[in-house]
Amino acid sequence: MNSSIEIIDSLNLAYKLIDRTRDGKVSWEASGILMKAFDPTDLSGATAFSTTLEGNLRADVSLTKRGDEEFLQFSLVEFVPHGTDLISVIALGSSKPDQEILSVSVEKDPSFGFDSPSERELSRALVDLYSLARRSALKIEGSIQKALTYLDKLAV
Repeated sequence: MNSSIEIIDSLNLAYKLIDRTRDGKVSWEASGILMKAFDPTDLSGATAFSTTLEGNLRADVSLTKRGDEEFLQFSLVEFVPHGTDLISVIALGSSKPDQEILSVSVEKDPSFGFDSPSERELSRALVDLYSLARRSALKIEGSIQKALTYLDKLAV
Protein backbone atom coordinates (compact mmCIF):
# COMPACT_ATOMS: atom_id res chain seq x y z
CA MET A 1 0.00 0.00 0.00
CA ASN A 2 1.38 3.38 -0.99
CA SER A 3 0.91 6.41 1.22
CA SER A 4 -0.29 9.65 -0.34
CA ILE A 5 3.09 11.21 0.48
CA GLU A 6 4.94 8.44 -1.38
CA ILE A 7 2.61 8.86 -4.35
CA ILE A 8 3.14 12.63 -4.51
CA ASP A 9 6.94 12.31 -4.15
CA SER A 10 7.00 9.60 -6.82
CA LEU A 11 4.87 11.70 -9.16
CA ASN A 12 7.22 14.67 -8.79
CA LEU A 13 10.28 12.50 -9.46
CA ALA A 14 8.62 10.63 -12.35
CA TYR A 15 7.62 13.85 -14.12
CA LYS A 16 11.13 15.30 -13.78
CA LEU A 17 12.69 12.05 -15.00
CA ILE A 18 10.31 11.98 -17.97
CA ASP A 19 11.27 15.56 -18.91
CA ARG A 20 15.03 14.97 -18.50
CA THR A 21 14.88 11.68 -20.42
CA ARG A 22 13.01 13.34 -23.29
CA ASP A 23 15.63 16.11 -23.30
CA GLY A 24 18.38 13.49 -23.51
CA LYS A 25 19.89 14.58 -20.19
CA VAL A 26 19.17 11.26 -18.46
CA SER A 27 20.00 7.89 -19.96
CA TRP A 28 18.83 4.51 -18.74
CA GLU A 29 20.31 1.02 -18.62
CA ALA A 30 18.64 -2.37 -18.49
CA SER A 31 19.04 -3.83 -15.02
CA GLY A 32 18.16 -6.96 -13.15
CA ILE A 33 17.71 -9.14 -16.23
CA LEU A 34 18.69 -12.68 -16.96
CA MET A 35 21.04 -12.70 -19.90
CA LYS A 36 20.08 -14.99 -22.74
CA ALA A 37 22.25 -18.09 -23.00
CA PHE A 38 23.65 -17.45 -26.46
CA ASP A 39 23.62 -13.69 -26.75
CA PRO A 40 24.36 -11.73 -23.57
CA THR A 41 23.98 -8.47 -25.50
CA ASP A 42 20.30 -9.15 -26.26
CA LEU A 43 18.40 -6.90 -23.86
CA SER A 44 15.03 -7.17 -25.61
CA GLY A 45 13.50 -9.08 -22.70
CA ALA A 46 14.47 -6.47 -20.12
CA THR A 47 11.67 -5.33 -17.84
CA ALA A 48 13.70 -3.29 -15.33
CA PHE A 49 15.64 -0.11 -16.01
CA SER A 50 17.80 2.15 -13.90
CA THR A 51 19.59 5.46 -14.13
CA THR A 52 22.21 6.91 -11.84
CA LEU A 53 21.43 10.38 -10.62
CA GLU A 54 23.84 12.71 -8.88
CA GLY A 55 26.43 10.87 -6.85
CA ASN A 56 25.04 7.76 -5.28
CA LEU A 57 21.33 7.97 -6.10
CA ARG A 58 19.71 5.57 -8.53
CA ALA A 59 16.18 5.59 -9.90
CA ASP A 60 14.65 2.27 -10.93
CA VAL A 61 11.48 1.57 -12.88
CA SER A 62 10.19 -1.89 -13.74
CA LEU A 63 7.21 -3.86 -14.92
CA THR A 64 6.43 -7.10 -13.12
CA LYS A 65 3.69 -9.70 -13.41
CA ARG A 66 1.85 -11.32 -10.54
CA GLY A 67 -0.59 -13.79 -11.96
CA ASP A 68 -2.62 -11.96 -14.61
CA GLU A 69 -1.87 -8.52 -13.18
CA GLU A 70 0.96 -6.19 -14.21
CA PHE A 71 2.54 -3.85 -11.70
CA LEU A 72 4.72 -0.81 -12.28
CA GLN A 73 7.36 -0.34 -9.63
CA PHE A 74 9.40 2.79 -9.04
CA SER A 75 12.12 3.36 -6.49
CA LEU A 76 14.83 5.78 -5.50
CA VAL A 77 17.84 4.04 -3.98
CA GLU A 78 20.93 5.36 -2.27
CA PHE A 79 23.81 3.03 -3.03
CA VAL A 80 27.43 2.70 -2.07
CA PRO A 81 29.57 3.24 -5.15
CA HIS A 82 32.33 0.69 -5.52
CA GLY A 83 35.06 -0.10 -7.98
CA THR A 84 35.95 -3.38 -9.60
CA ASP A 85 39.41 -3.74 -8.07
CA LEU A 86 40.06 -6.45 -5.45
CA ILE A 87 40.09 -4.03 -2.51
CA SER A 88 36.72 -2.57 -3.53
CA VAL A 89 35.20 -6.03 -3.92
CA ILE A 90 36.45 -7.07 -0.46
CA ALA A 91 35.23 -3.81 1.07
CA LEU A 92 31.81 -4.33 -0.55
CA GLY A 93 31.24 -7.31 1.74
CA SER A 94 31.68 -5.16 4.83
CA SER A 95 29.91 -2.03 3.59
CA LYS A 96 26.32 -1.07 4.22
CA PRO A 97 23.76 -2.31 1.69
CA ASP A 98 21.77 -0.15 -0.69
CA GLN A 99 19.15 1.94 1.09
CA GLU A 100 15.74 2.36 -0.47
CA ILE A 101 14.69 5.98 -0.06
CA LEU A 102 11.35 5.72 -1.85
CA SER A 103 9.46 2.77 -3.28
CA VAL A 104 6.00 2.55 -4.82
CA SER A 105 4.13 -0.08 -6.77
CA VAL A 106 0.89 0.42 -8.67
CA GLU A 107 -1.15 -1.93 -10.78
CA LYS A 108 -0.89 -0.96 -14.44
CA ASP A 109 -4.56 -1.44 -15.25
CA PRO A 110 -6.57 -2.58 -12.22
CA SER A 111 -9.82 -4.34 -12.99
CA PHE A 112 -11.59 -2.58 -10.11
CA GLY A 113 -10.08 0.87 -10.70
CA PHE A 114 -7.58 2.90 -8.77
CA ASP A 115 -7.86 3.78 -5.09
CA SER A 116 -7.44 7.50 -5.78
CA PRO A 117 -7.03 9.98 -8.63
CA SER A 118 -3.38 10.50 -7.66
CA GLU A 119 -2.74 6.76 -7.91
CA ARG A 120 -4.25 6.79 -11.43
CA GLU A 121 -2.00 9.75 -12.32
CA LEU A 122 1.04 7.91 -10.90
CA SER A 123 0.21 4.83 -12.96
CA ARG A 124 0.03 6.91 -16.14
CA ALA A 125 3.29 8.71 -15.32
CA LEU A 126 5.07 5.41 -14.60
CA VAL A 127 3.81 3.92 -17.88
CA ASP A 128 5.38 6.90 -19.70
CA LEU A 129 8.58 6.73 -17.65
CA TYR A 130 8.89 2.98 -18.19
CA SER A 131 8.42 3.41 -21.92
CA LEU A 132 11.01 6.19 -22.14
CA ALA A 133 13.48 4.27 -19.95
CA ARG A 134 13.08 1.18 -22.15
CA ARG A 135 13.56 3.22 -25.33
CA SER A 136 16.66 4.86 -23.86
CA ALA A 137 18.23 1.62 -22.63
CA LEU A 138 17.55 -0.30 -25.85
CA LYS A 139 18.50 2.69 -28.04
CA ILE A 140 15.22 2.38 -29.92
CA GLU A 141 15.31 5.94 -31.30
CA GLY A 142 18.46 5.14 -33.30
CA SER A 143 16.92 1.97 -34.73
CA ILE A 144 13.74 3.78 -35.71
CA GLN A 145 15.74 6.54 -37.37
CA LYS A 146 17.77 3.96 -39.34
CA ALA A 147 14.56 2.27 -40.50
CA LEU A 148 13.02 5.60 -41.55
CA THR A 149 16.18 6.57 -43.47
CA TYR A 150 16.22 3.21 -45.23
CA LEU A 151 12.55 3.49 -46.20
CA ASP A 152 13.12 7.04 -47.46
CA LYS A 153 15.92 5.73 -49.71
CA LEU A 154 13.57 3.08 -51.12
CA ALA A 155 10.96 5.70 -51.95
CA VAL A 156 13.33 7.56 -54.29
